[in-house]
Amino acid sequence: MDTHETLKQLKLGEDTRSALKSYAAQEGIFLKQLYRDAVSWFLASNDPEYLASPRDGVYISIWLPNPIVMEVKTRAEEDSQPQNRVIYTSLVKYLAKKSKKII
Repeated sequence: MDTHETLKQLKLGEDTRSALKSYAAQEGIFLKQLYRDAVSWFLASNDPEYLASPRDGVYISIWLPNPIVMEVKTRAEEDSQPQNRVIYTSLVKYLAKKSKKII
């Protein structure tokens, strides 16, 4: 673990978790890198539309570098959204764009 990272928690549905794992394996990258790429991509997009985590989802924990966490916090405050919603939306929209899968 890098000491310059922060642990974040969010809910994911089983389909989303499985699709993220499959995409990371297909691309030959670790999930940690996929999470970083997805959040950075979403933050750069200025997409104003957010998605809500499924109520019946399972909590997962992910490590993100502090600079990305600070960007998430800023974006969440600007858009009046919870930080975990910004992260969840990042993962789902990135996966949909890159893998052509809608989950």
